[in-house]
Amino acid sequence: MKRLTIFSIFVLLTAVLSACGTDAPVAEETPIPTVMADNFIIAEGRLEPSRFADIAFSASGIVDEVFVVEGAQVSEGEILARLENTDLLEMDVEQAQDAVDRAEADILTEVAEAYQALRVAQQRLDNYSLPSKFDGMTPAEAAEAMLVKVNKARDEFEPYLGFDNLRGYAKVLEEALDDAWADYNQSLTWMNREADLEAAKIRLAQAQADHANLLAGEDIVAQKNLSAAESALSNAELRSPISGTVADLNVKAGESIGSGQTVASIADFSDWVVKTTDLTELDVVNIAEGQTVTVT
Repeated sequence: MKRLTIFSIFVLLTAVLSACGTDAPVAEETPIPTVMADNFIIAEGRLEPSRFADIAFSASGIVDEVFVVEGAQVSEGEILARLENTDLLEMDVEQAQDAVDRAEADILTEVAEAYQALRVAQQRLDNYSLPSKFDGMTPAEAAEAMLVKVNKARDEFEPYLGFDNLRGYAKVLEEALDDAWADYNQSLTWMNREADLEAAKIRLAQAQADHANLLAGEDIVAQKNLSAAESALSNAELRSPISGTVADLNVKAGESIGSGQTVASIADFSDWVVKTTDLTELDVVNIAEGQTVTVT
Protein backbone atom coordinates (compact mmCIF):
# COMPACT_ATOMS: atom_id res chain seq x y z
CA MET A 1 0.00 0.00 0.00
CA LYS A 2 2.88 2.35 0.71
CA ARG A 3 4.33 1.85 -2.76
CA LEU A 4 0.94 2.49 -4.27
CA THR A 5 0.61 5.76 -2.35
CA ILE A 6 4.05 6.98 -3.41
CA PHE A 7 3.29 6.02 -6.96
CA SER A 8 0.04 7.94 -6.86
CA ILE A 9 1.75 11.04 -5.54
CA PHE A 10 4.42 10.75 -8.21
CA VAL A 11 1.80 10.58 -10.94
CA LEU A 12 -0.05 13.52 -9.51
CA LEU A 13 3.10 15.68 -9.37
CA THR A 14 4.02 14.76 -12.94
CA ALA A 15 0.62 15.80 -14.14
CA VAL A 16 0.89 19.20 -12.43
CA LEU A 17 4.33 19.93 -13.90
CA SER A 18 3.13 18.98 -17.33
CA ALA A 19 0.23 21.36 -16.97
CA CYS A 20 2.63 24.23 -16.31
CA GLY A 21 4.56 23.61 -19.52
CA THR A 22 1.71 23.15 -22.02
CA ASP A 23 -1.77 24.28 -22.74
CA ALA A 24 -2.89 20.76 -23.60
CA PRO A 25 -5.86 19.47 -21.55
CA VAL A 26 -4.98 17.40 -18.50
CA ALA A 27 -6.41 13.87 -18.46
CA GLU A 28 -8.46 12.81 -15.41
CA GLU A 29 -6.51 10.73 -12.94
CA THR A 30 -7.93 7.25 -12.29
CA PRO A 31 -7.90 6.47 -8.53
CA ILE A 32 -5.98 3.35 -7.52
CA PRO A 33 -7.96 1.12 -5.14
CA THR A 34 -6.46 0.25 -1.76
CA VAL A 35 -5.78 -3.45 -1.38
CA MET A 36 -6.19 -5.07 2.12
CA ALA A 37 -4.57 -8.43 2.68
CA ASP A 38 -6.65 -11.02 4.57
CA ASN A 39 -5.25 -11.85 8.04
CA PHE A 40 -5.97 -15.46 9.02
CA ILE A 41 -4.59 -17.70 11.76
CA ILE A 42 -4.76 -21.32 10.75
CA ALA A 43 -4.33 -24.03 13.38
CA GLU A 44 -5.29 -27.63 13.94
CA GLY A 45 -7.39 -28.42 17.00
CA ARG A 46 -9.99 -30.68 18.55
CA LEU A 47 -13.61 -29.53 18.65
CA GLU A 48 -15.26 -30.64 21.89
CA PRO A 49 -18.45 -29.89 23.82
CA SER A 50 -17.91 -27.26 26.48
CA ARG A 51 -19.03 -29.72 29.17
CA PHE A 52 -18.30 -33.42 28.99
CA ALA A 53 -18.26 -36.16 31.61
CA ASP A 54 -17.32 -39.84 31.65
CA ILE A 55 -19.18 -41.53 34.48
CA ALA A 56 -18.84 -44.83 36.33
CA PHE A 57 -20.37 -46.71 39.23
CA SER A 58 -18.60 -46.27 42.56
CA ALA A 59 -19.34 -49.89 43.47
CA SER A 60 -19.06 -53.25 41.76
CA GLY A 61 -22.09 -55.41 41.03
CA ILE A 62 -24.69 -56.63 38.57
CA VAL A 63 -26.62 -53.97 36.64
CA ASP A 64 -30.30 -54.22 37.52
CA GLU A 65 -31.83 -51.50 35.32
CA VAL A 66 -30.76 -48.99 32.66
CA PHE A 67 -33.14 -46.04 32.32
CA VAL A 68 -31.72 -44.19 29.27
CA VAL A 69 -30.50 -44.81 25.72
CA GLU A 70 -27.83 -43.12 23.65
CA GLY A 71 -28.98 -39.73 22.40
CA ALA A 72 -31.37 -39.18 25.29
CA GLN A 73 -31.48 -35.80 27.02
CA VAL A 74 -30.78 -35.99 30.75
CA SER A 75 -30.76 -33.52 33.61
CA GLU A 76 -28.11 -33.05 36.26
CA GLY A 77 -28.65 -35.62 39.02
CA GLU A 78 -30.93 -37.83 36.92
CA ILE A 79 -30.49 -41.55 37.55
CA LEU A 80 -29.23 -43.41 34.47
CA ALA A 81 -28.82 -46.95 35.79
CA ARG A 82 -28.61 -48.87 39.05
CA LEU A 83 -27.18 -52.07 40.43
CA GLU A 84 -29.02 -54.98 41.99
CA ASN A 85 -30.15 -54.90 45.64
CA THR A 86 -30.83 -51.16 45.62
CA ASP A 87 -34.26 -51.90 47.11
CA LEU A 88 -32.54 -53.26 50.20
CA LEU A 89 -30.23 -50.26 50.29
CA GLU A 90 -33.23 -47.93 50.08
CA MET A 91 -34.77 -49.75 53.04
CA ASP A 92 -31.52 -49.28 54.94
CA VAL A 93 -31.70 -45.55 54.23
CA GLU A 94 -35.32 -45.37 55.41
CA GLN A 95 -34.53 -47.24 58.62
CA ALA A 96 -31.49 -45.06 59.27
CA GLN A 97 -33.57 -41.94 58.66
CA ASP A 98 -36.20 -43.20 61.11
CA ALA A 99 -33.44 -43.71 63.68
CA VAL A 100 -32.22 -40.16 63.11
CA ASP A 101 -35.76 -38.84 63.52
CA ARG A 102 -36.16 -40.76 66.78
CA ALA A 103 -32.79 -39.53 68.00
CA GLU A 104 -33.77 -35.95 67.22
CA ALA A 105 -37.10 -36.37 69.01
CA ASP A 106 -35.33 -37.84 72.04
CA ILE A 107 -32.83 -34.99 72.09
CA LEU A 108 -35.58 -32.38 71.78
CA THR A 109 -37.36 -34.03 74.70
CA GLU A 110 -34.14 -33.96 76.69
CA VAL A 111 -33.66 -30.27 75.86
CA ALA A 112 -37.17 -29.48 77.10
CA GLU A 113 -36.73 -31.52 80.28
CA ALA A 114 -33.31 -30.03 80.96
CA TYR A 115 -34.70 -26.52 80.52
CA GLN A 116 -37.53 -27.28 82.95
CA ALA A 117 -35.07 -28.76 85.45
CA LEU A 118 -33.01 -25.58 85.20
CA ARG A 119 -36.06 -23.42 85.93
CA VAL A 120 -36.97 -25.53 88.96
CA ALA A 121 -33.41 -25.47 90.29
CA GLN A 122 -33.22 -21.70 89.86
CA GLN A 123 -36.55 -21.19 91.63
CA ARG A 124 -35.56 -23.46 94.54
CA LEU A 125 -32.35 -21.50 94.99
CA ASP A 126 -34.03 -18.10 94.63
CA ASN A 127 -36.75 -19.03 97.12
CA TYR A 128 -34.36 -20.36 99.74
CA SER A 129 -34.11 -18.00 102.71
CA LEU A 130 -30.58 -17.46 103.92
CA PRO A 131 -29.63 -16.08 107.33
CA SER A 132 -27.79 -12.79 107.41
CA LYS A 133 -24.75 -14.56 108.81
CA PHE A 134 -24.18 -15.98 105.31
CA ASP A 135 -23.96 -12.53 103.71
CA GLY A 136 -20.86 -12.09 101.57
CA MET A 137 -20.16 -15.82 101.53
CA THR A 138 -20.37 -18.45 98.86
CA PRO A 139 -22.19 -21.69 99.75
CA ALA A 140 -18.87 -23.47 100.23
CA GLU A 141 -17.52 -20.69 102.44
CA ALA A 142 -20.68 -20.71 104.54
CA ALA A 143 -20.51 -24.49 104.99
CA GLU A 144 -16.88 -24.28 106.04
CA ALA A 145 -17.59 -21.48 108.54
CA MET A 146 -20.59 -23.29 110.01
CA LEU A 147 -18.58 -26.49 110.41
CA VAL A 148 -16.04 -24.56 112.45
CA LYS A 149 -18.91 -23.29 114.59
CA VAL A 150 -20.25 -26.85 115.05
CA ASN A 151 -16.87 -28.18 116.12
CA LYS A 152 -16.41 -25.35 118.61
CA ALA A 153 -19.88 -25.82 120.11
CA ARG A 154 -19.39 -29.57 120.31
CA ASP A 155 -16.07 -29.20 122.08
CA GLU A 156 -17.68 -26.84 124.61
CA PHE A 157 -20.64 -29.11 125.24
CA GLU A 158 -18.67 -32.39 125.27
CA PRO A 159 -18.11 -32.40 129.07
CA TYR A 160 -21.89 -32.49 129.59
CA LEU A 161 -22.64 -35.31 127.21
CA GLY A 162 -24.66 -38.10 128.84
CA PHE A 163 -26.24 -35.91 131.51
CA ASP A 164 -30.01 -35.72 131.82
CA ASN A 165 -32.06 -32.65 132.69
CA LEU A 166 -29.36 -30.19 131.76
CA ARG A 167 -29.76 -26.77 133.29
CA GLY A 168 -28.12 -23.41 133.33
CA TYR A 169 -24.85 -23.10 131.46
CA ALA A 170 -24.92 -26.71 130.22
CA LYS A 171 -28.36 -26.08 128.72
CA VAL A 172 -27.06 -22.96 126.97
CA LEU A 173 -24.17 -24.96 125.52
CA GLU A 174 -26.54 -27.66 124.31
CA GLU A 175 -28.75 -25.10 122.58
CA ALA A 176 -25.67 -23.47 121.03
CA LEU A 177 -24.64 -26.84 119.59
CA ASP A 178 -28.14 -27.40 118.21
CA ASP A 179 -28.07 -23.93 116.60
CA ALA A 180 -24.64 -24.61 115.11
CA TRP A 181 -25.88 -27.84 113.59
CA ALA A 182 -28.95 -26.05 112.18
CA ASP A 183 -26.77 -23.36 110.60
CA TYR A 184 -24.44 -25.98 109.17
CA ASN A 185 -27.32 -27.97 107.68
CA GLN A 186 -28.73 -24.78 106.24
CA SER A 187 -25.40 -24.01 104.57
CA LEU A 188 -25.32 -27.55 103.14
CA THR A 189 -28.84 -27.11 101.75
CA TRP A 190 -27.76 -23.85 100.14
CA MET A 191 -24.67 -25.52 98.72
CA ASN A 192 -26.69 -28.46 97.39
CA ARG A 193 -29.23 -26.19 95.71
CA GLU A 194 -26.42 -24.21 94.14
CA ALA A 195 -24.90 -27.49 92.92
CA ASP A 196 -28.29 -28.59 91.55
CA LEU A 197 -28.49 -25.36 89.57
CA GLU A 198 -25.02 -25.83 88.11
CA ALA A 199 -25.83 -29.45 87.23
CA ALA A 200 -29.03 -28.31 85.50
CA LYS A 201 -27.06 -25.76 83.48
CA ILE A 202 -24.58 -28.43 82.41
CA ARG A 203 -27.41 -30.80 81.49
CA LEU A 204 -29.11 -28.17 79.33
CA ALA A 205 -25.86 -27.19 77.64
CA GLN A 206 -25.12 -30.84 76.83
CA ALA A 207 -28.62 -31.40 75.45
CA GLN A 208 -28.36 -28.31 73.26
CA ALA A 209 -24.92 -29.40 72.04
CA ASP A 210 -26.24 -32.87 71.21
CA HIS A 211 -29.09 -31.32 69.23
CA ALA A 212 -26.71 -29.02 67.35
CA ASN A 213 -24.42 -31.94 66.56
CA LEU A 214 -27.36 -33.95 65.25
CA LEU A 215 -28.42 -31.12 62.94
CA ALA A 216 -24.82 -30.72 61.76
CA GLY A 217 -24.43 -34.46 61.24
CA GLU A 218 -21.56 -34.74 63.72
CA ASP A 219 -20.80 -37.18 66.54
CA ILE A 220 -24.20 -38.87 66.46
CA VAL A 221 -24.31 -42.62 65.82
CA ALA A 222 -27.71 -42.46 64.11
CA GLN A 223 -26.54 -39.70 61.76
CA LYS A 224 -23.37 -41.62 60.90
CA ASN A 225 -25.43 -44.72 60.14
CA LEU A 226 -27.67 -42.66 57.87
CA SER A 227 -24.68 -41.20 56.04
CA ALA A 228 -23.25 -44.69 55.52
CA ALA A 229 -26.58 -46.00 54.19
CA GLU A 230 -26.98 -43.04 51.84
CA SER A 231 -23.42 -43.50 50.58
CA ALA A 232 -24.03 -47.20 49.87
CA LEU A 233 -27.20 -46.35 47.94
CA SER A 234 -25.45 -43.58 46.02
CA ASN A 235 -22.66 -45.96 45.01
CA ALA A 236 -25.24 -48.36 43.58
CA GLU A 237 -26.82 -45.67 41.41
CA LEU A 238 -25.40 -44.04 38.29
CA ARG A 239 -26.44 -40.39 38.07
CA SER A 240 -25.59 -37.72 35.53
CA PRO A 241 -23.27 -35.04 36.93
CA ILE A 242 -24.39 -32.53 34.26
CA SER A 243 -27.35 -31.77 32.03
CA GLY A 244 -26.82 -32.83 28.43
CA THR A 245 -27.01 -35.70 25.96
CA VAL A 246 -26.09 -39.35 26.49
CA ALA A 247 -23.25 -39.43 23.96
CA ASP A 248 -22.08 -42.95 24.77
CA LEU A 249 -23.64 -45.81 26.75
CA ASN A 250 -21.75 -49.03 27.40
CA VAL A 251 -23.90 -50.86 29.91
CA LYS A 252 -26.85 -53.27 29.81
CA ALA A 253 -29.06 -54.86 32.43
CA GLY A 254 -27.57 -58.09 33.75
CA GLU A 255 -23.96 -57.12 33.07
CA SER A 256 -21.30 -57.29 35.75
CA ILE A 257 -19.70 -53.89 36.32
CA GLY A 258 -16.52 -53.05 38.19
CA SER A 259 -16.08 -50.06 40.45
CA GLY A 260 -14.68 -47.12 38.48
CA GLN A 261 -15.41 -48.70 35.09
CA THR A 262 -16.66 -46.01 32.66
CA VAL A 263 -20.11 -46.97 31.41
CA ALA A 264 -21.52 -43.73 29.99
CA SER A 265 -20.53 -40.32 28.65
CA ILE A 266 -22.63 -37.19 28.92
CA ALA A 267 -22.01 -34.14 26.72
CA ASP A 268 -23.50 -30.66 26.60
CA PHE A 269 -23.73 -29.85 22.89
CA SER A 270 -25.20 -26.39 23.43
CA ASP A 271 -21.72 -24.87 23.46
CA TRP A 272 -18.40 -25.93 21.97
CA VAL A 273 -14.72 -25.33 22.58
CA VAL A 274 -11.67 -25.90 20.38
CA LYS A 275 -8.64 -27.34 22.12
CA THR A 276 -5.30 -26.97 20.34
CA THR A 277 -1.57 -26.93 20.90
CA ASP A 278 -0.94 -25.64 17.37
CA LEU A 279 -0.54 -21.93 18.19
CA THR A 280 2.64 -19.89 18.43
CA GLU A 281 3.22 -17.07 20.88
CA LEU A 282 2.75 -14.59 18.05
CA ASP A 283 -0.61 -16.11 17.15
CA VAL A 284 -1.94 -16.25 20.70
CA VAL A 285 -1.76 -12.49 21.25
CA ASN A 286 -3.97 -11.93 18.21
CA ILE A 287 -6.76 -14.16 19.49
CA ALA A 288 -9.56 -12.80 21.67
CA GLU A 289 -12.90 -14.02 22.98
CA GLY A 290 -15.76 -13.33 20.60
CA GLN A 291 -13.79 -13.55 17.35
CA THR A 292 -15.36 -15.40 14.44
CA VAL A 293 -13.83 -18.74 13.50
CA THR A 294 -14.30 -21.12 10.61
CA VAL A 295 -14.24 -24.85 11.34
CA THR A 296 -13.32 -27.16 8.46
